[in-house]
Amino acid sequence: MKLTGTQYKQFTQALLEAFPSQQRLTELVQYKFGKNLNVIAMGADLQEIVFKLIQASQAEGWTDKLIAGARESNPHNPTLFAFAQEFNLAVSMPSELSARGALERLIKKTNSFLDINTWREKLGKIETQVCRVEVIKTNNTKEFGTGFLIAPNVVMTNYHVIEAVDLGNANPSNVILRFDYKQLADGKVLNQGTEYKLLKDDWLIDKSPYTENTLPTPDELDYALLRIDGTPGEDTVSKDDPNSPARGWIELPTQPYEFLPDTSLFIVQHPNAHPLKLAFDTEAIIGINENGTTVKYKTNTESGSSGSPCFDINWNLVALHHSGSPDWNPTYNAGTPITAICVRLQKQKQGLLEDIRSGQAMW
Repeated sequence: MKLTGTQYKQFTQALLEAFPSQQRLTELVQYKFGKNLNVIAMGADLQEIVFKLIQASQAEGWTDKLIAGARESNPHNPTLFAFAQEFNLAVSMPSELSARGALERLIKKTNSFLDINTWREKLGKIETQVCRVEVIKTNNTKEFGTGFLIAPNVVMTNYHVIEAVDLGNANPSNVILRFDYKQLADGKVLNQGTEYKLLKDDWLIDKSPYTENTLPTPDELDYALLRIDGTPGEDTVSKDDPNSPARGWIELPTQPYEFLPDTSLFIVQHPNAHPLKLAFDTEAIIGINENGTTVKYKTNTESGSSGSPCFDINWNLVALHHSGSPDWNPTYNAGTPITAICVRLQKQKQGLLEDIRSGQAMW
């Protein structure tokens, strides 16, 4: 990876902002690469040291790993996030969101103003909380979906994503929840991600089946809550850097969301099992059905996107994506409003919804 002069300057500024002390930069280089910063880059001040560090990575051919490692150690920094986008090492955003002016036009559609750095920071956090769900069936075929943390050790996805496991056509031990999968624009895999497995016993906390009916009942919401072996939400994003922030999770809303027609919807997803992508439409919402169990929208998805979290423009979780319209009439995608899921959780088991919202691991 050869940086241009402009990229060199941008990367220097991003590292200075994300690692404002020499000690923190020393830890990054040691933890992620097993290298001694003082040997690589001596200098009179931090800016000179950062410059020499990038210079060494360019000469030795590990700049791509330096960008990825820095992102893992400080995934919430918006400047580093923006720089990493150029190399497909952050959530891939449509070009319309890359320019400040375009983002301002998007904001005007909802009559609100957003701080761009705050917006990027929130997306940077969400990026670490969404995983690829991999199910290896007993016939050795593999199916993919998307899931996301809603508590330290609880992932939400679609029921149809893990149906084979529930029916005994796949072993729970052969389900992988893969966070932080990173790939360069040229297809080179930089990070295979962090793998978690389902708890061996009692892995399914709650489920609601899907239906082929046009009007799902309040008990046909196509979701599943999976109990993880471990607490990815409390673990640091970077396995190698103890100073990396905790992954965290996406909190379930406490208030119902009103799906207004022709408003925005953002979906963070693993389409076709690829690294995370962001799809959006500024006039996405088509409408919600009469009993509040399905919302239809125009935001793009593909195979592997099932189980993805859907957000409003302020990154509030509002729906769980589950399907699209039939192939012969591809006019909409559809999801389950999170409000409907919360209502069912409240009725299913006394205290279940409160336990999820408590911020504690569920064992």
